[in-house]
Amino acid sequence: MNSDERPEEAQVGHGDSGMVSLVLGSAALALYGSPLLHFLPPWVRYLPVYLTVPLGICAMVFGFTVLHRMRGDQGANRRRARAGVALGTVALAMPVIVVVWLEWSLQR
Repeated sequence: MNSDERPEEAQVGHGDSGMVSLVLGSAALALYGSPLLHFLPPWVRYLPVYLTVPLGICAMVFGFTVLHRMRGDQGANRRRARAGVALGTVALAMPVIVVVWLEWSLQR
């Protein structure tokens, strides 16, 4: 069989990789809620907060890699990869915004 007869096999894996980016970005944002779990000991509540930045960076890297790989593929669905990049960006921007706000409020 020719490779022209089965074009759907060429697109296998785009959705899975975009899903990895989406899951990592979602997990990075979900870990910001861990300090609100008051029934856990403090070290367990605040430990996941330290994982948000690496998860956000991984979500962005995987998302941009998938988007770069999908370039030129007209039938590709880029929504998951774009959502993962967006969630990773928000996960990275939140600590920066908090630090800037704290610095501004402490100087007043």
